[in-house]
Amino acid sequence: MSDDRLKFPDTFHFRAGIGQRSGNAYFGTDVLTGLVTGMDDFLTDPDGRWRQYRSLGPAVLGCVPWLDDPALLSAIDRFPSACVVVTKQELKKRGREKFERLKQYAQQGNGFPADVFAEMTELVSRYDGPPPVIGPYSPRTEGLRVPSIRSFGFRKTGGRPVPLIHAKMFLLGHLWWHDEDGSPAGVADVTGFTPKRLWLGSTNGTESSRLGLEFGVWLDDPDLLADAEQFLVKVMRSSEGIDPDDDLFEPEYVSVGYDDDAFYDATGHVDDVSEEDDE
Repeated sequence: MSDDRLKFPDTFHFRAGIGQRSGNAYFGTDVLTGLVTGMDDFLTDPDGRWRQYRSLGPAVLGCVPWLDDPALLSAIDRFPSACVVVTKQELKKRGREKFERLKQYAQQGNGFPADVFAEMTELVSRYDGPPPVIGPYSPRTEGLRVPSIRSFGFRKTGGRPVPLIHAKMFLLGHLWWHDEDGSPAGVADVTGFTPKRLWLGSTNGTESSRLGLEFGVWLDDPDLLADAEQFLVKVMRSSEGIDPDDDLFEPEYVSVGYDDDAFYDATGHVDDVSEEDDE
């Protein structure tokens, strides 16, 4: 049987609007093109639909079980900030060339600033030794920049089935900054992330997925965007490097410790000074 016969007819491929300003649904073969095209449109933003005041640039968070499609990898790489999490890959000869290419993207990619999210502030890698203990006068910890491609979960070994991350979703948005907060001083250096578009679908991020019958859709419901962000940040928070040594679920990032006694003493000292000033 020739390879040409191992393809579904093009008649299965079509696109449909779903009544939203940004909503397009894709069905059939080559659905991955809908994802890549949507990412490119977001980056160029010809109509100014996705611009963000005081933007630090477009950003993408995502998760997908497997990822090797060159066009999708290139689209991720074009985002100034990006982090996509895949299931922990099996270590086998088959597909090793594509996996090595994925590792290159993980190393060369722009990554994502962790301290944009409250859940990701003051984290350190467990590979760097015991987490430091922070006191009131400790220097501020340097914020992590999470690599652009990460792994998650368990590695399948010896044919043993393991739970894996099977969600296929990409969340596009903008990083932003401002210099005001609710403190008495009213001045701060604050950064954040605003989600704008969400891709949900059945297709993996692989070249071979373009041949299957799949679906994918772009959505912009605010509540759904917020929930997707929460999920993806949790996944990124518990991720590991693209090729970790361990086969089990062992998140790389851990929180720093805090010297509660030192903070208490420092607070008490400030109170004493204030009482003296009042006298």
